[in-house]
Amino acid sequence: MDDAMGAGIVHSSHEAIVAVDTDLRIRVWNRAAEQLYGYPAEEARGQPLELVIPPDRRADEREILGLIRVGARLDRYRTRRLRRDGTEVSVSVSVSPVADKAGNVIGMTSAARPLSERERLEASLQALLEAAPDAIIGVAPDDRVVLANTQAEGLFGLARHGLIGRRVAELLPDGLPPERPRPAAGGVPQPAAAMAARRHDGDTVPVEITVSIIDTDHGPVRCAVIRDVSERLQAQAEQARLRAEADRIRLEARLQRTQRLESLGQLAGGIAHDFNNLVAVILNYTAFIVEDAERAGVESIVRDAQQVIRAGQRGADLTHQLLAFARREVVRPRVLDLNQVVTDVEKMLRRSLGEHITLVTRLSAELPPVSADSGQLEQVLVNLAVNARDAMPRGGRLTIDTCVHDVDADYAVARPNLEPGRHVRLRVSDTGTGMPREVAERAFEPFFTTKASGEGTGLGLATVYGVITQAGGDVHIYSEPGMGTSVNILLPVTEEPAAHPAAEDPVNARAGQGETVLVVEDEPALRQVACRILTAAGYRVLPAGDGAAALSLVAGHGGAIDLLLTDVVMPGMLGKELAERLVDARPATRVLYMSGYAQPVLASQGTLDPDVVLLEKPFTKPELLAAVRRRLDGA
Repeated sequence: MDDAMGAGIVHSSHEAIVAVDTDLRIRVWNRAAEQLYGYPAEEARGQPLELVIPPDRRADEREILGLIRVGARLDRYRTRRLRRDGTEVSVSVSVSPVADKAGNVIGMTSAARPLSERERLEASLQALLEAAPDAIIGVAPDDRVVLANTQAEGLFGLARHGLIGRRVAELLPDGLPPERPRPAAGGVPQPAAAMAARRHDGDTVPVEITVSIIDTDHGPVRCAVIRDVSERLQAQAEQARLRAEADRIRLEARLQRTQRLESLGQLAGGIAHDFNNLVAVILNYTAFIVEDAERAGVESIVRDAQQVIRAGQRGADLTHQLLAFARREVVRPRVLDLNQVVTDVEKMLRRSLGEHITLVTRLSAELPPVSADSGQLEQVLVNLAVNARDAMPRGGRLTIDTCVHDVDADYAVARPNLEPGRHVRLRVSDTGTGMPREVAERAFEPFFTTKASGEGTGLGLATVYGVITQAGGDVHIYSEPGMGTSVNILLPVTEEPAAHPAAEDPVNARAGQGETVLVVEDEPALRQVACRILTAAGYRVLPAGDGAAALSLVAGHGGAIDLLLTDVVMPGMLGKELAERLVDARPATRVLYMSGYAQPVLASQGTLDPDVVLLEKPFTKPELLAAVRRRLDGA
């Protein structure tokens, strides 16, 4: 066998020639092998080839040599070999089979030489490519792949020999993106191109690709770094799903809260309607007592009755707060400058807050106008300031600021009362005790309060909520215990210019001149009060308890009916239907509504319909007489 092998070996070769038999035992060892590996030929012959193969390379080398056994030939590949002194050397090896005359493989020959400086550089480059976390391919000018790393094999599902020489369009259907220019010093690099890679099995994978140009001896090569982003996109999709789910939960919670407040508002409106009737009766009958006692000179009765009137007026104020929360309060909006409203209230607040509270206002210049009821906005500021004062018993800072705020669709979708667009933001912040989250979430509910019994009604923030939402805005509380509270109010901007309020006419309570007034009120005591006041003032009064009775009374009345004074909410027939039927029959009759719950005659956002004049309950004698006189006089 040695003679057969020796015939093909050039002992004088500069390459280390090693021949082995089929058992991979060394049979030939030339002088170059002695110099490269450090073993004399006598010592190396008969030893297994693993003598010069590092342990971590032995499995790969067995696989390579297994191919040679079946007649394959392997031209130059780079590997490592083990020297006698234990050091390793990087070599370039070619392996070919040795066959007998019958063509049977009886061994194999390897020729190895140390890597040149260029080859070591190329090996280092390949090592860098293998260490890269992303797939890397090199593409020649003819659009064929000339370089690929292990990650590219995994990405495309092809072995390296299956990638080399393949056209890039087979791997990347859209081709390579343009090379990315180098950013200037301090500049921001351009983002990678989002594309799709096609695997060998036909599946596509989302990838990001950056391309740069490498100059080689064989011309420019485009080096493409390809990153599989499928896991990232899946993670982003999952994050988006979780965010959407969280938004849905928040939206549902906000809708449930809005529905709860709406239900409470309907309840509050119904209570206010009945309570207003009672308060009107109390106030007016007590006023009758005062008049009689003053004529009789009984001062003690006058003083006692006036205490009842004051208590009744506080009850009237409570019903107005309830109606404001329920968004059933009559609104008289006008185009106004919110900064001016703050300025008008500021002086009063400085007097009432106390010296231990520092009031700071920061008003944005050129604030666009809003459409709202100025009196209600003033009440909002007062309520918030009082709440802030109570939260700072040892003193602190109250800040009121305004600015323009653009509401986008994402922000508005979770707030049913809010529309996207330009808004004016009014923020009232304090440095007080703050509130825990569970308290802040219930702060707008009527009669909910954390104050001690007798220190608050629990309607202040409920009123704020009703006023702002009725104006088409939104109100939100942010508070943390020990960190203070911030109430953020958004009101939609109007395109109309701010108007100056017209001066109101003085109250005109002139006596009647015999005009006929049809009084329709289902509450007997209040009906009697209205009839008594009007009769004493010189009017002719026709009383009725409901709409049907009123129409029957009109049908049998031969004279004129100058004015219909009717309650709005009545059983059987609402005041508005009664008015329409009566005016159809008697067009000259004027209509004056009276109600503490005017919803059936209100237009959108709580404003009155153009043809509606309303006297709000509870009313006093002067207010009733003035309203009747103005309506009869055509106001």
